[in-house]
Amino acid sequence: MHLLHPVLTNNNHNLDALAMIKTFTVDKIVKQTISPKKGMWTYHITDETGISRTVSGATVLDENQNVKAMNPMHKRELPLIDTLSHLEEKESFSLDFSSYNKFFNRDTNKTINQEAYENVMMMGNETEEGSVIPRIMIIATGLLLSLFGFILLIMNLT
Repeated sequence: MHLLHPVLTNNNHNLDALAMIKTFTVDKIVKQTISPKKGMWTYHITDETGISRTVSGATVLDENQNVKAMNPMHKRELPLIDTLSHLEEKESFSLDFSSYNKFFNRDTNKTINQEAYENVMMMGNETEEGSVIPRIMIIATGLLLSLFGFILLIMNLT
């Protein structure tokens, strides 16, 4: 059995309470070639409670049909695909999702960096009520100065 990202220990205190370790067994791997450079691998896995699921990854193939890279169909499955891509059928492994869950929001299917970027972009697109009044005052002052300059120009020409 493979153990990836083992449980951290600090000052001899086990941090199992913070860990989200799941154990899986690879039941079956289905490999499909879509084109000379693309493929799809589907893993049928079962967790320690007996719940079965499938995890798929799009593959990038080299000229010999060997996998160069694999990307999960769903972002939240990245740790699984990274691990499964190195395993064979009937192998078991444990995976600690704790660190990944800190940076990935399962509700939005986005990383916290993606959410922060989107929030900043939305803030930049919003017009704040407090900034409208100073803009109006600047425009009004510019118009008044232009009008005053135009009046002075007419007075000098006559």
